[in-house]
Amino acid sequence: MPDMPPRPRLRSAGRTAFGRLPGGARSRILKAVGERAGIAGADTGLVSVVVVVEPGDGVEECLASVRGQSHGLLEALVCPVGSATAELPDDPRFRARPPAPTSYAAANQGIGAAVGDYVVLLRGCDQLLPHAVEVLAGSLAATGSDLASGVLEQAGEPERWLQRAQADSHDVSSTARPAQAERAADLTLANKAFTRDVARRLWLVESDDWLCSPTLAHLLPAATVDVLERPVARWAPDRGHRAYGARPSPLPHLEDALLRRDLVAAAVAGSVLAEGWLRHWYDVLLPRFVADAERADEATWLRLVELVHAPRTVELRAASRSLLWLTGQGRRDDVEALAAELASLGDDVPTELTEDGRPVARWRSVELPADVRRLADSETRLRVRVVRAGSVPEGRRVELFVRVEGVDLAQQPMHVTAEGGGVALDVVREVDHTANRWAMARFQSAAEGAVSVTVPERLARFTVTVRVGALERSGPVDLPPRPTPVAAQGPLVEAVTLDGDQLVVHLDRPAEGLRLRGPDTDLAGEPRRDSTVVFDLRRDLYGRQTLLPTAVHRLHRSGGLGVANGWRERLPVEVLGAHHRLRVLPGGDGPGELHLGPPRADDELGAYGQEQLRASYAVDPRSTDPGLWYFESFAGRSATDTPRAVFEELRRRAPEPRVAWGILDHGHWTPPGATPVVIGTRAWYDVLGMARVLVVNTELEEWYRRRPDQLVVQCFHGYPSKAMGESQWQARELPPSRVAVMRRRSVDTWDLISTPTPEMTHVYREQYGYDGPAAEQGYPRNDALRGPAAERTRLETRRRLGIAPDQTAVLYAPTWRDHLASRPRAAAMTEHLDVDAAAASLGDSHVILVRGHRFHAPGPSRRRVVDVTDHPEINDLVLASDAAVLDYSSLRFDYALTGRPMVFLVPDLEDYTGGVRGFLFPFADTAPGPLVSTTDEVVAHVRDVPALAARWSDRVRAFDERYNPWQDGHAAERMVDLVLALLA
Repeated sequence: MPDMPPRPRLRSAGRTAFGRLPGGARSRILKAVGERAGIAGADTGLVSVVVVVEPGDGVEECLASVRGQSHGLLEALVCPVGSATAELPDDPRFRARPPAPTSYAAANQGIGAAVGDYVVLLRGCDQLLPHAVEVLAGSLAATGSDLASGVLEQAGEPERWLQRAQADSHDVSSTARPAQAERAADLTLANKAFTRDVARRLWLVESDDWLCSPTLAHLLPAATVDVLERPVARWAPDRGHRAYGARPSPLPHLEDALLRRDLVAAAVAGSVLAEGWLRHWYDVLLPRFVADAERADEATWLRLVELVHAPRTVELRAASRSLLWLTGQGRRDDVEALAAELASLGDDVPTELTEDGRPVARWRSVELPADVRRLADSETRLRVRVVRAGSVPEGRRVELFVRVEGVDLAQQPMHVTAEGGGVALDVVREVDHTANRWAMARFQSAAEGAVSVTVPERLARFTVTVRVGALERSGPVDLPPRPTPVAAQGPLVEAVTLDGDQLVVHLDRPAEGLRLRGPDTDLAGEPRRDSTVVFDLRRDLYGRQTLLPTAVHRLHRSGGLGVANGWRERLPVEVLGAHHRLRVLPGGDGPGELHLGPPRADDELGAYGQEQLRASYAVDPRSTDPGLWYFESFAGRSATDTPRAVFEELRRRAPEPRVAWGILDHGHWTPPGATPVVIGTRAWYDVLGMARVLVVNTELEEWYRRRPDQLVVQCFHGYPSKAMGESQWQARELPPSRVAVMRRRSVDTWDLISTPTPEMTHVYREQYGYDGPAAEQGYPRNDALRGPAAERTRLETRRRLGIAPDQTAVLYAPTWRDHLASRPRAAAMTEHLDVDAAAASLGDSHVILVRGHRFHAPGPSRRRVVDVTDHPEINDLVLASDAAVLDYSSLRFDYALTGRPMVFLVPDLEDYTGGVRGFLFPFADTAPGPLVSTTDEVVAHVRDVPALAARWSDRVRAFDERYNPWQDGHAAERMVDLVLALLA
């Protein structure tokens, strides 16, 4: 792939001479240039990407994803709708079309102007994933098909109905249903590539939706389709403005969905797709509306009752059948109860076998006949994974994981046979708990499905048959090819093990120069005379001793490195140590990936292992331990914030309590005097059940059950300024059942809350309906910012970060963006500040400290830019810096304690205020610094920090006095007094 140009300078439409050339001329020139330059994709053909931009689309990331495609021979036609504007990269491949009145008119215009051999459609708020164009166009070029369909990855919390639609149509391994019949389940537009001729027959109309296009359905019966399992595009719900966890009701769109249902049915009538579309409607689309019955008015409810009577020949999942059956019976209360249960289960279904051996769903919320609860064939598929294949005198010994979906092998006996070449093969049953990690099933164990089959040398394929209850499932198993013998250069790895805090690589002879490399890790091994190389897994985390965190590593050696044949055949292998669990996977000629993770035991692995531990925790009869306290900060990612301040004050005055501190893995620091306990282990569940006091700063899990004599102290982790509680739940359009869940995991567990002032206590009481006690005289976490050690901490932190005394340190700390979240505690970091451009402009006189939110992933450091996202203590960074670039983060309330200046980079203020999150009170009233929108503006302000400080010092001082009246360095003392009083 050729080097990409530097970050583009944005400009208005590309009205260059090249852009005005006729389409055929442009196509010929692009192809000729591509072939001459050796651009990737020149042999496949030119691809036209049609980008439809509606008002409000943040199109820059979309265009960057197009520009960054590995298939370099492409053109991008940017097609605005109405008043939408789009600045194009300074790149001749991009050109703008005139505005169109509607999105479908814009798409048609773009398709009509496309000159590529293949056409890809994209919304301006979505993104192409890396290599998407190469994969889609490459498939069409190789097969000559009419269109290629990849998987649509979803940004934010996935729409489950869309996940199911994609799974139905893209699971090419399934034998439960004809794959061709299921193509109608995926009528989305943004994950496909069309030949130019087919694209021009795709004339979109008003009834077409990006997620369900009846016009596309008209093309499918006569089209040849390449179905790919690979994700190719990232879909942003609600044009990229929906917050994570939002649950807008689909019911207002019911009639539109019925119109598209009928249009698609007419388009595929008489074809093999008709059956698949009918199943998709009753099994995926209609249950989506029924599951929201709690928000239906009476007329809509009666409409749903009319719609749910599916033909008896249509195969439905147990959940869909149960919902539709209850609706048809008019049992609205039961529909709502089952829908709430299904929302908590996701796609996991608890099951059991009936007396006649049939698998059925087991619902806790409603009583239903077994025939209604029966699992569909698609829910009881055979799944087989080849784990490893080794040599034996008889041929090969193949180790497999075998399971039948929906069947708990820990509860139901399974009989496995194998046959190859007309001969029964020897099968040995085993138990391997790592199969549960592979199965990813919450309620069904796969550990008992570990088997080994001895296969004669002449066979390359054999058949496995599984019988469990009344089910029998069979499927082929292809043997992996034998590893090609390679004359390895350098020593051979014979094993990799753990020894305490060391990773030990066993070689066939002594060797120098072996390194362990991973994210932010490049360790030199210590060679020993016994042909081992030892890596010390301990690390210094800004002056705090920890171990390497969960990550994937590889072994490297400049002189070459191989793998001994005997050990290669045993891969993958797993080793459980005191502080890590090591997985070694095969890969290439040398050793493959080395996964270092938390030290979970075999029976703690996978969704099934966690479900069993939670079930045991829920019924644990043991009493709480009066001397045991549990602390957790940021869901185990760092020992910081108010929990740490409370812990240190507690240890200062009462060292006798035993303290357990929850961590994700041993790569996270815990303060001296606290015993680390890894989240998800049996020991952690025991602590949650037995601790007398729990001190946390994030919400507890949905399954947490507070014991009657437990005291839960909720410290929060930010000054209350953004929407929270009822305001946030309403902004996310959560249904009442989901609000009840949010209350159960938050306010219903609290016995004491920490707030900065009595005024803010009132806000929490108003937003959450909380009426319990509050520690409301300052945040303990801020004591360090006003304490006597503040200057010493500043100097020591700057030294560790390599900041010279005469350098200006600028802390850049953007907050969490709900709409960029990919799961509850992970989100992409906003890129409003071009950090590298700012650092280059400021020069060596400045250092930028990049601090992502605690749930962001750390990035690389480089000259004048230090990524401190993984720094365990934000107070150290506040003290070390001379100015801060913030946005909506509550860090501004803490930073004001230093008296130093702040700049607020808020180009998305209108969107954030109106839809993404929102505020409890106007943001500008709580932002004591300039509000800016660009990197250049930031640079202009922080270039001269003393001048910036002088201009804003009065505002910062008044802000501090208004919001931090109790921050006198003694808040932790007052809070611990209150906790001990409550215990007494």
